Amino acid sequence: MRIVVDEFMEGKVVRVDVGRRLDLTAYKTFSEATICAVENPQTVAIVVDFSDTYQLFDSGKATLFDLMMRARYLDIPLRLINARPEIRLKLSVLARISHQDHGSRIR
Repeated sequence: MRIVVDEFMEGKVVRVDVGRRLDLTAYKTFSEATICAVENPQTVAIVVDFSDTYQLFDSGKATLFDLMMRARYLDIPLRLINARPEIRLKLSVLARISHQDHGSRIR
């Protein structure tokens, strides 16, 4: 799992590449991503990239939910991208909860 800050004309995007599995070990990385977003005032979004993710554990969903709540509190848009259909299905409940008033999306 790694954090990358991408720069665009609109501002900076803090991107977290999840890797092959999302579980409780993501908590530290998601916390670091939140700090990175706060320390970069030009941050326009936090993006979680699931392109290499094949396994999603309940503990990983819990850490992702925590990240969603942090992003909501900080008023930073959160995007979940490149999720495989089976991962997207498992994330759909979290996205519905968060999308209701913050705009998180899964692509």
